[in-house]
Amino acid sequence: MQHQFTNLKHVIAMRILLLLTVCFLTAHLNAQNTVTVSGSTGTTTWTSNNTYVLSGYVFVESGQTLTIEPGTTVKGAPGSGVDASALIVTKGGQIIADGTAEAPIIFTFEGDPLDGSVAYDTRGQWGGIIILGNATTNFGGPAQIEGIPTDNNLAEYGGDNDADNSGVLRYVSIRHGGTELGAANEINGLTLAGVGSGTTIDHIEVVSNLDDGIEFFGGAVSVTHAIVAFCGDDSFDWDQGYHGQNNAQWLAIQDQPGLSGDRGGELDGDDSDDGNVSADEMPLATPTVTGWTIVGLGDGQGLLFRNGSGGHVSNGLFANVAEGIEIEDKESPMDAFDHYLTGDLTLGNIKMVNCEDALDYDGTDLDDGDAQLDAYAADNGIEIMNGLDIDYLFNFDAAGQQATDPINVDSEYGSGQDWALGWTLCDDRALFGTGVAQVGTARSNYNALAYPNPCAHTVTVALPSQASTTWALVNASGQPMCSGTSQEAVLRIDTSDLPAGAYFVRGTDGNTTWSTAINKRD
Repeated sequence: MQHQFTNLKHVIAMRILLLLTVCFLTAHLNAQNTVTVSGSTGTTTWTSNNTYVLSGYVFVESGQTLTIEPGTTVKGAPGSGVDASALIVTKGGQIIADGTAEAPIIFTFEGDPLDGSVAYDTRGQWGGIIILGNATTNFGGPAQIEGIPTDNNLAEYGGDNDADNSGVLRYVSIRHGGTELGAANEINGLTLAGVGSGTTIDHIEVVSNLDDGIEFFGGAVSVTHAIVAFCGDDSFDWDQGYHGQNNAQWLAIQDQPGLSGDRGGELDGDDSDDGNVSADEMPLATPTVTGWTIVGLGDGQGLLFRNGSGGHVSNGLFANVAEGIEIEDKESPMDAFDHYLTGDLTLGNIKMVNCEDALDYDGTDLDDGDAQLDAYAADNGIEIMNGLDIDYLFNFDAAGQQATDPINVDSEYGSGQDWALGWTLCDDRALFGTGVAQVGTARSNYNALAYPNPCAHTVTVALPSQASTTWALVNASGQPMCSGTSQEAVLRIDTSDLPAGAYFVRGTDGNTTWSTAINKRD
């Protein structure tokens, strides 16, 4: 009997030891899944099985290459001012962040659980991405990038190599950035300063940045398939002689529910006032953009050309803006209007919907400035075309989680939107359709099991598949109460804040539409 009791104690002890070992290994593996990065990255690869947290300014220094695997998540730690977090690729450094539509690379803030619960318009939670290159600007020499304290010696950009190669950003989503460094000084979502044409920037999303979405400070890099949505300032911004020649498919969507944002494009030849610009302002700001769509707030401007900016924009679609394009004639000796006269600023085939004035002159030097631009607009297909079959108004649910009224800006004009499907936060939040309004009214072909039912604090729904699912919980009147997306075979919904009563949960993975009824008790 004593021997059996001893054996039993031994078995129990071994099981406890095994359990503790498993717990330790699990904790150790979980700890490995989050990697905090600070200072310099060195030459390294960030892998998709880890989440990387940027602590402060993280630099890819000259001679270093940071490779980021498809499907990797990078998060910025909270902080502002000197404690802000950002990823900075310095002159001579390279980033290879080459994602795919199936596995995009996501940059967001540390507190984002990536489960659809963060409101679409959450801004200023971390810094952003800054790439500094060796291409030409009109600043008159190397300059210090905005958004980094001036005492940092790794923040220089600009040089003499327009073919400079800073690496690859492809299928990258940058979310909820723009933390403040000081009064009226924030970090852009993606800053490209003196970046050369050897750099690849393609399929980029910037969502809800507190400042501008994408800003160019000189340089010759081109950006293709770029969506900038819900930013607090301008969607796109160029200055200091930016001259990328192959930009295409730019989509700017301003925050209509929150009435936040400035212009679709704020386009400067030079934005400085300190006399450092080269005497001839060379290189001129003369980039080319083909396929540009702007969805505005109902007022303001689509594009503003000023401070000596030129440029060539064709095949545009600007919706819900009071003024489509404004060209300034205020600076001496050369302003944007002067570049229009010399042919360094051209516009063509740009359609406006719900717009008061397609092309406007802003200056006092010419009495017939507006008349000249009106004639130019008529000759070059710049016109108001309210009959276009597009939907440019949208809204979100009360929690800001899912679009309840999506947009559709697919057209022969502008950027289109199909290229933004499947990999962007905007698509995940149903801005382009299949959102709460559609899910909430869809005809179900599968009855899902919900338990416990009635529920108090949490309800679990067994889904028909593990495919990406968009779901909505609505009350008995059909009003959305909460919504989101799921990649799991079961869906767990927090019901603790719901009033007692009857609710319906509906969802779809694109093939199967399911529903279930639940009762919430006090």
